[in-house]
Amino acid sequence: MAGPIDIRKPAVPHGKAAWGWGLMCALLLFPSLLLADVIYLKNGQKISGQVTKEDEKQVYYEANGGEFAISKNLVDHVEKSESPAAAAQGSPRPNRDVPLPLTPPVDASLGEGSAAIRDGAVDEAYLSQLTDDALHNATPENLRKLKQGFQAAAVFLTRKGDPEGAILKYHDALKYLPHDQALTLALGYLLWKQEHYLEAVDLLSPEADRYPQSADFRVLLGSAYYGMENLDQAITEWNKALAVHDNPQLRAAVERAQREQDVSGSYSELHSEHFLLRYDGQENEKLSGEILNSLDGSFQDLVLELDYSPTETIVVLLYPNQAFRDITRTPSWVGALNDGKVRVPVSGLTQMTPDLARVLKHELTHSFVRQITLGHCPTWFNEGLAQLEEGSTTAALGSQLARAFVAGKLPTFASLEGSFVSLPPDQVTLAYAKSLAALEYLRDVFGMGEVRRILRLMPSSDLSTVLQDETRMSYAAFEDEVANYVVKKYGS
Repeated sequence: MAGPIDIRKPAVPHGKAAWGWGLMCALLLFPSLLLADVIYLKNGQKISGQVTKEDEKQVYYEANGGEFAISKNLVDHVEKSESPAAAAQGSPRPNRDVPLPLTPPVDASLGEGSAAIRDGAVDEAYLSQLTDDALHNATPENLRKLKQGFQAAAVFLTRKGDPEGAILKYHDALKYLPHDQALTLALGYLLWKQEHYLEAVDLLSPEADRYPQSADFRVLLGSAYYGMENLDQAITEWNKALAVHDNPQLRAAVERAQREQDVSGSYSELHSEHFLLRYDGQENEKLSGEILNSLDGSFQDLVLELDYSPTETIVVLLYPNQAFRDITRTPSWVGALNDGKVRVPVSGLTQMTPDLARVLKHELTHSFVRQITLGHCPTWFNEGLAQLEEGSTTAALGSQLARAFVAGKLPTFASLEGSFVSLPPDQVTLAYAKSLAALEYLRDVFGMGEVRRILRLMPSSDLSTVLQDETRMSYAAFEDEVANYVVKKYGS
């Protein structure tokens, strides 16, 4: 999300104006960035995640790219973080605000003590034995063991930051248990999470017809269609789910999708290898073509820079300014938005500008980061990298930033992992400057290769642990080193 800008006019490429591109971009991005709740288990282990609800039998939570439930019999107690609710007040809804299954598709307790996991890895020999037993003697007991074994392996791989490996495990299990509801929902959820929308549609469509009383299949199916920008079909599937089970979030999603459809239903489309771009009116055709070319160029730049290439089509929507406000319901200072789709207001523009190119590359960086980290990139790192990739520097605010470091007036990086919305207004700009300074420090001292490694480790571990392992610095030491870097560079 880009900050308060006027993309009809050339902007200053660097300096204070450049901060507008990144200002508050993270507020609408990753829901998992809020400080984690901790579930303490009776066996002494603990799970960090965002607890979404509890009932008499289970605790439900989101963590490591998935949504899970764990039996209360295994739970000693839950410590809820105090900051997420406060931080979220007054903030827009987070990234990919679409409905998900009413019941988490996986019971996280499956991985506890499973024979499918040995010495910190999936025991492939054990899984092979399960498949052999099921193939030669498909008793209910053998099939039950196979299901539990492959589910445990998939949960383990998801937690380790390998959702693609987990997807393969679910596919393997479904070869022996076709049409199993739990396996199919879990696989469909992961396909949606990984933005494999077409695969999710192919998987879920026949199962939604097979299980007409399960709203969950229709919910996921509609969310996959929504990701593909097929709003008609998304609305149809969500309405079918509502007919089975009324749900306020689902009704809100239908209303939101209907608003989008009312605005963009007649939009024209352009396609490239990596993008679906939709725009309003023939008068924007030339500009849209230039935007698509810019996106393709930025995509290739980011592939080389981040050593990663998203496989799924990225949807980009160009709106008149008022339509952008009507659809996104964002504050007036928001100049663009990436909520799983890149949304940009373009009223008054007739040709590509350097400013617009930077906005697009900034938002596209968020798409790369989301896929690389499975949505588990702390806000300061995410925003710092997006600003770095769009070409911003800390130069214009360097002296002010250095003084703030020396005076100890900046929030810590640990406090900037979540939403910036609760920061005092006079700290926001410097918080973004500090985020960019941190990425400049990592790039200049350790190289972009280290930045890439840190990104890839984020799905499986918290950032403080990653920093310790990769840079041999604690969060506190990292704070000091970034401060020294800025003061040495800009201090008088």
